[in-house]
Amino acid sequence: MKHLLLLATGGTIACRETAHGLSPALDGTALLDFVPELRDFCTVDVRDLLQLDSTDLTAADRMAMARAVRDARDAYDGFVITHGTDTLSYTAALLFYLLADMPLPVVLTGSMLPMGAQGSDAPRNLRDACRVAADGRAGVSAVMHGKILAGDHVCKFDAHAVDAFVSAGAPPLGSVGADGRVRWDVPAAPPAVTAPQAVDPHVLLVKLTPDLDPSFFAALHGYPKVVLEAFGAGGLPARLEQAVRALLESGTRVYLTSQCPAGGVDLRRYAVGRRAAALGLVPLDSRTTEAALAAVMCGLA
Repeated sequence: MKHLLLLATGGTIACRETAHGLSPALDGTALLDFVPELRDFCTVDVRDLLQLDSTDLTAADRMAMARAVRDARDAYDGFVITHGTDTLSYTAALLFYLLADMPLPVVLTGSMLPMGAQGSDAPRNLRDACRVAADGRAGVSAVMHGKILAGDHVCKFDAHAVDAFVSAGAPPLGSVGADGRVRWDVPAAPPAVTAPQAVDPHVLLVKLTPDLDPSFFAALHGYPKVVLEAFGAGGLPARLEQAVRALLESGTRVYLTSQCPAGGVDLRRYAVGRRAAALGLVPLDSRTTEAALAAVMCGLA
């Protein structure tokens, strides 16, 4: 029987109604009490790492999750992290890089309704996440609504629906059936040899809009790293080129990703893309926005 560690960090799955709205209140042990059937296929220890709405999580909190996994890697067969859904995709992407060399499963999950609420998706998601962790396949993933999503392709596309997550830019890794059986549809990739040990959170994401004023970029001069979320296959509007050139000359490193959830940046296709490449903008290829930010934070872009 597999031995798992549950790292509880708060989120909707742990929420209770208060006078000020939903707020995380349940600890990891309380969450496990709602899924006693876990005892049929695994044993689970608990570490209450945080108790926050995921909106409040920072890079330091995500680094703490990575350290908690590394510190306990020799004592467990796998890890489950309960997490709020609003920034679960950002955490999954960053942990995907930080734990790229981890030879054990690290599975994030959460819920759109609190544990114990009528019709809640929380028991199923926690049970499925533990099944995936107990299955033994290495790597960082997220399990929501029966879908197994690679950590660098997790995308929350609906703010309210129970089935709120999709795999952006790649097919899901697999699924967990109603019978609890884990099915993998994508072959496993070998763990990386090394993984980054630190992150630089000083990365600003700027979404390009058709009428963005060039003067906006003057306020960013000297900021360490800026990711521009461009249109389609990528490129820079001609009227912004001089402003971005000045930004680059100020010492800011500028990267380019796409506002499209799939397909990614290809700066060779269009003239606007080739001009962006000539300026020195660094393309982030087919990464999701969350994975692009994580890669830049980890120095991997």
